[in-house]
Amino acid sequence: MRKGDQVKRKVNSEANEKLDSAYKQYYKTLYHFCCLKLKNEEQTEDCVQESFCVLYEHLLKGEEIKNVGGFLYKIANNLVKVQWRKNQKEQNILQWDSMAEILISEQIIIQQNVDYDELAKKLISTLDEKEIELYKKKYIEAKSIKEISEELEISSPAVAKRLSRLRKKIKDLISIEFEGGE
Repeated sequence: MRKGDQVKRKVNSEANEKLDSAYKQYYKTLYHFCCLKLKNEEQTEDCVQESFCVLYEHLLKGEEIKNVGGFLYKIANNLVKVQWRKNQKEQNILQWDSMAEILISEQIIIQQNVDYDELAKKLISTLDEKEIELYKKKYIEAKSIKEISEELEISSPAVAKRLSRLRKKIKDLISIEFEGGE
């Protein structure tokens, strides 16, 4: 066995031991810290996992980290900030996107003097079961993305993406109805 391989194995072994120790010591408090800020279980898990991955990368490089807890919290805090900004951006985009689509749709409906109930029935008949369920939860029951994600047991970003696709599909269907319909 070459000396370089022995050094790598020793570094890997030490890194694994330090990671295990840090995980046992800081996981719960780091998870709680991220959860308080993000209020989303899946995003919290991602931030905590990524924090430990960054720690492990530094340990594998042979870097000595004197304050492991402080290091983990600093990494986690930065990841939380990035995720929070991303959540805010997605929320703003969804709000503006939704507002614009609704205004466009209402304008078309008013200009064409359309029977809203008949249009709604046509649109809903083109949706699959999952889309209908999502539509009802968001627009009829007026539930938040967080509430929907908890009920459907999927992440909030996944719900937001599905809602975005659903709005686009409805908008496209309305456009088709008035451009080539009747």
